[in-house]
Amino acid sequence: MRYLARTLLALLLVCQPGWALSSEMTRSDKALWLNVGAGALALGWGTWSWDWGSAGPRFQDEGWFGRTTGEGGADKLGHAWSGYALSHLFAYSYERFGYGRSDAARYGAYSSLGVMTAIEIGDAFSDEYGFSYQDMLFNAAGAALGYVLWEYPEINRIIDFRAEYDPFPRGKRQLDVTTDYQRLKYLIAVKADGFEEVTNPLLRYLELHVGYYARNYESYSGPGSSDRRERNVFIGVGLNVTKLLSPYVDTGGVFNYVQVPYTSINLDRNLDRR
Repeated sequence: MRYLARTLLALLLVCQPGWALSSEMTRSDKALWLNVGAGALALGWGTWSWDWGSAGPRFQDEGWFGRTTGEGGADKLGHAWSGYALSHLFAYSYERFGYGRSDAARYGAYSSLGVMTAIEIGDAFSDEYGFSYQDMLFNAAGAALGYVLWEYPEINRIIDFRAEYDPFPRGKRQLDVTTDYQRLKYLIAVKADGFEEVTNPLLRYLELHVGYYARNYESYSGPGSSDRRERNVFIGVGLNVTKLLSPYVDTGGVFNYVQVPYTSINLDRNLDRR
């Protein structure tokens, strides 16, 4: 449940900071207490739910995107996406507190990295997880991408980093959808609507997608068992759901971070096909 808790942490402490912070506080005080609250919740939740304190500090080498890693690298992109989305949630809050865009982008990235680092340090004291430098590098990469796309809106109009969850594939389902890699994909979307050179109104609804996903890792039980693990890359053309819905509903930018399944046509390549 680690990523679900991380998502709730972001939603509770970043999306709606007004219910916890007085309007009479200065913006720096609000920022301070927001980060203190985020860190305290992460510490409390980790101790309660993530087995922190069950072991001494230890490191764990999880590998990168190899076929024999725990999730074929999909978990690393999950870390990057979490760091990216969390940096934007923090940046959004900082702008509400009165910070300018550049400061909000920078502090948002710092706060995201701080929370993700605290969680990883907590994992070092868990018998189940351990501190993974691979995870930390992708946490940092996600926060850095979040900074760039918030600081430069002209780039943000063109590029999104999204997670897609498809509930329909067969296989064991995870209660925590954010770690259900059997049904998750991660992708970069390049939006035609962000290019002034694209003048055809129909073409402006289209996007170019490039992504990665892994499958059948949950069902693999070790040497001697059926091994259907696979890693896949894909390229495709999708619909800009935010633009499609904008005349009818304000989506709040959620579809800049979440890809709606079955709104694209993809060409997939299985990297493990012999």
